[in-house]
Amino acid sequence: MGKDRISRVFVGGDWDADGVVAAALIVYSQEKLGEFPLKSKAIVEKRPVDPERIKFLAGVLRGDYDLLILLDLPYTDHLPNVLKLLRNHFGIKKIMYIDHHLSTINNRDKLSDVVDELIIDHREPTAGIIAKLLEKEGITVHSRLKSFVEVVRYMDSGKKVPPKYLKLFQLTSMFSKALTAIRDESLWIKIVDWLASPSPLPMPLGEEVLSRVKKIIEDRDKEIKDKALDLAMGAMKIGELRFVDARSAWKKRGGTALASKISSILKAPVAVLIDTNKNYTLLIIKAPGGKAYRIAKFLVGEGLALDIGGHPNLAIVKLPKNPDKKLLIDKLREAEYYAS
Repeated sequence: MGKDRISRVFVGGDWDADGVVAAALIVYSQEKLGEFPLKSKAIVEKRPVDPERIKFLAGVLRGDYDLLILLDLPYTDHLPNVLKLLRNHFGIKKIMYIDHHLSTINNRDKLSDVVDELIIDHREPTAGIIAKLLEKEGITVHSRLKSFVEVVRYMDSGKKVPPKYLKLFQLTSMFSKALTAIRDESLWIKIVDWLASPSPLPMPLGEEVLSRVKKIIEDRDKEIKDKALDLAMGAMKIGELRFVDARSAWKKRGGTALASKISSILKAPVAVLIDTNKNYTLLIIKAPGGKAYRIAKFLVGEGLALDIGGHPNLAIVKLPKNPDKKLLIDKLREAEYYAS
C-alpha cells in the first residue's frame, strides 16, 4: 500500500434527523478534515440505511473499504449475521458502530462479537455521541453543524427548544419528515452534504420537492392528529400514565408519532398498544425523565416483554402477539408505581 493511498470509508445512517446529522459529522471530520475516524485522507460514500432492511446494504457496497461505519441504527435480530456477511464478502477491514438506542445497548455483547469498535450511550442522541468524540479528539466542528447537533439533542430529550434554535428546529423537523415521507436516497445524501459543508450550499429541498413533501406531511399529520384525538377520548388512567389500546384503530407505520401526539393532547405520559403485521405487538411508552425505559424494564423483568427499543423517554416494547390485556394493565399499574 503506497503512502499516498486514499482510504475508502462507507457511512450508513438512519433516515431520521439524528441519523442525518450524525452522518454529516462523520462526512465533515473524515472527508473535509481527514481527522476522524481515520487520520488520513478518505473517499467517503454514504447511504441511508433502514434498520429492518439492512441486508439490502450489500446491494450498494462495492467492496474494499477501510472502514464501514453505521450510525443511529437500533439493533435487530438479523444484524450480527448481516455484518458477518459484509465483512467476509465485501473486503471491509474494520466496522465501527455508533448508536444510542436501547435495543443496541441491551444487545451490546452480540454486537461486540461482530464489530471492531462499538460506541453506545443512551444519554445522548447519536449525533451528540459523535460531537463529544470529536471534541475529545480536539476537532472543531463548524458553527452551523454544531447548532444542528444541539437541535437534535433537544428533539431527543423532548425538552422545549429555546428561541435561538427555533428556526433550525423547524428546518430539522422538515428534513426528517421529508425523508420519512418520500424515502429518497438522493435527498438524504444532499441533506448530509449540505449539513457537512462549512461553506453555504443551495438548500437541499427545492421548491418542487418542498411542495410535494409539505402536502404529504400535512395529510399525514392531519390523519395522526384526528386519530389521536379519537383515541385520547378513551384513554385509561393508570396513575400518571394513560393507557390506549390502538390495535384496531391504527394499522400502519407511524406508531411513535401517534403515541407522541396522544401524549401531547392529554399532556400526560402514555402507553399505546399497537398491532403489527409481524409476530409481535408493540407497546409504545412516552414518558419524560427516563421513565418510559424504567417502565419497559419492569415489563421485561416481569416476563411480559420480549425486547425494548427506542430511547429512555420513548420506549418501544415488543410484546407477544395478542397479549393478555388485563394482565398488561395490572403490570403497567405496578410499573408506574415503581418507576415514579
